[in-house]
Amino acid sequence: MIVRILSGTGDPDAARALTGLLHQLPGAEPGPALPDSTTLLDTLARAAEAGIEELPEVVIVHDGITPMPALELIREVALRFPAVGVVLLTADPSPAVLSAAMDSGARGVIGLPLAYDELGARVEAAAAWASGVRRHLSPQRALPAVAGGTLVAVAGAKGGVGTTVTAIQLALAAHAAGRSTALVDLDLQGGDIASYLDVQFRRSMADLTDIGEISSRVLHDAMYVHESGPALLLAPGEGERGEDVTDRSVRLVLHALRQRYEVVVVDCGTQLTTANAVAVETADTAVLVTTPDVVAVRAAKRMVRMWDRLQIRKPQDTTAVVNRYTRGTEIQPSLVARITGTKVAASVVPAAFKELQSVIDAGRLHDLDNRSTVKQGLWALAAELGLAVGGHPLPRQAKRGRRGSLRDDRGQVILETLGMTPVILVTLILVWQAVLAGYTFTLAGHAADEAARAAAVGQDAVAAAKRDLPDAWLGSATVDPPDRGGGTVTVTVKLKVPVLFPGAIDFPLTVEGHASTVDERVKR
Repeated sequence: MIVRILSGTGDPDAARALTGLLHQLPGAEPGPALPDSTTLLDTLARAAEAGIEELPEVVIVHDGITPMPALELIREVALRFPAVGVVLLTADPSPAVLSAAMDSGARGVIGLPLAYDELGARVEAAAAWASGVRRHLSPQRALPAVAGGTLVAVAGAKGGVGTTVTAIQLALAAHAAGRSTALVDLDLQGGDIASYLDVQFRRSMADLTDIGEISSRVLHDAMYVHESGPALLLAPGEGERGEDVTDRSVRLVLHALRQRYEVVVVDCGTQLTTANAVAVETADTAVLVTTPDVVAVRAAKRMVRMWDRLQIRKPQDTTAVVNRYTRGTEIQPSLVARITGTKVAASVVPAAFKELQSVIDAGRLHDLDNRSTVKQGLWALAAELGLAVGGHPLPRQAKRGRRGSLRDDRGQVILETLGMTPVILVTLILVWQAVLAGYTFTLAGHAADEAARAAAVGQDAVAAAKRDLPDAWLGSATVDPPDRGGGTVTVTVKLKVPVLFPGAIDFPLTVEGHASTVDERVKR
């Protein structure tokens, strides 16, 4: 981070010493020392006219500056330019001076003679304070309020059943439907949303633990807007920090998110904690992901019974989702409903891990192809849960048939073929017309050859030319009188090119065939 520093002192020696040390601080960008308070205030005013980002982060005021006393100057800067951190430079860093400087709005006091470590610490603290103020003053950081978003908690019966994949795809489907969406990772010790979406972000849920009021700007600073659209609130990178997240902080965060996003999807993982219990309890929809095998279904039964005993959620208020479903499995969704006592979603997710493997290995789950049967199943689930209301779950809104084929693909192919029909017909007509023109040239040449040979022996050239012509060309045929000279005879035959159907209409285009041969009637 570059820290721009403006200093004001009328003492040339103090100015040289201060500027020399400031240039040694890492990331510091000091300007020239200004000689008086008037010049300092004018410089800040001109910078403020260009915007808050043009102001220096830190201003250092020497206690000997004139004409305005240093403490009054500090108070003036703090009032007019609240996004600037002001530090007092004084030869008397006593508690009384420190208290007076703080009352005036200074963010620190530096004693003379200057010490590198003290100067660096005070400048860094003032710059950090200024950056925080600017984040809160920046208007574009406020998130728009919405009237009570939908909260969906996604939990897994056991590890490896596809909880995180389900949560991510539900969030992507909601965003694709045009709804503002937040995706929260409450698997605090082993959250993998960041890995699935190729995200490296230092802020997490743990950073919101000690904040009493979760404002819009606080949320904005803690969340990461992913390239695919949803805003992410991630689990801490260090698993032990997950223990710092309390049920109270989770309740505050989820309440704030529901006021700012239309859909909030929470990945609760597979272990029950006080933090994710809040999400399951307050969710509009609680989704429990399981696979159609004995171990996973037993785990799902244990989970819903534990939620019931702890009065977190009733089984009948939970929606079970069957992942990795095949028609041949012995445990069908209806059996899952009877064993767990939950509602089972009509949308099932087929067993097709090969479709997922490449995007999971690349950390690009959001790049999963629309033709993926897994994606179609999960996005159909999003529509069933009401998350994709107002939009299409898939670009073509494909629905899967009983054998997994895309029914609408056939309709799409038919429509595309119908749209191409005029182009195909025009192309065929042009090709056929070109064939007719070429054939007419061939007929004219052949007729001219026959006429020339007949004329050479004294026979009727016209009859010979028309003898082999098809009826469609016969009516338009014209044979010029034989041209004799130089011991040869030459005949020209003219034919008109028909339009599409020979014999119906002729083009105004006429082709000619020429032929010459030795005149046999000339005595040698």
